Amino acid sequence: MKIRTIILALLLLPNLTYAIADAISAKDQEQLSQGSMVKKVDWKEGYVWPEVTILVLLNHAPLDNLNVFLDFESHKKYIPDMIESQILKIVSSNQTHVYFEMEMPWPVKKTSHVTNNIVTNNSDGSYTLQWNLVKAEMLKATDGSMTFIPYQGKTLLKYVSFIVPNSSFAGMFKDRVAKDVEKSVIKITKHLNATINNKKHLFSTSQKKSNQNNL
Repeated sequence: MKIRTIILALLLLPNLTYAIADAISAKDQEQLSQGSMVKKVDWKEGYVWPEVTILVLLNHAPLDNLNVFLDFESHKKYIPDMIESQILKIVSSNQTHVYFEMEMPWPVKKTSHVTNNIVTNNSDGSYTLQWNLVKAEMLKATDGSMTFIPYQGKTLLKYVSFIVPNSSFAGMFKDRVAKDVEKSVIKITKHLNATINNKKHLFSTSQKKSNQNNL
């Protein structure tokens, strides 16, 4: 996807400094160092579904991970329950509208929505992808973000999801929301790590062949 390259090349917006890594508790740091996720579930008053925040360590640099995830049209290949993912509009150098279609459990077969996605390059070396709802069939709102933060030679991913459903059936699924977010993040992290590993392997192999040909 050339689109992600355009977005990253033209990021010139002023940004805020993130102190997320510094705010992690000793217990959570220990959990992360052991390769586990840290999950926080916040039940906000008046809402059917909770806000879910997940922290997890990735093996590669923040920009490498962001580059891979910005290939929106590949999301349908690895994110659970996703049927279709398509870029509809490039609003600006760091902003896109993306269409998603998802499989849903009974009694809803599937649903679709469009999100507004904005990338920012933060002054501490982290990168944030933030999204909100443009339109949807069965959602009032979907607010979330992914922040890729330099952390002890790796990348700390902070993933936040807060969905406000617009369906009389929403209460039936409230207890599975956090589990579904966790399942998605697991698939995303595996895809990011595997894709970057493969790219680096191909580059290394290409370099070796080039060096051999020059001998």
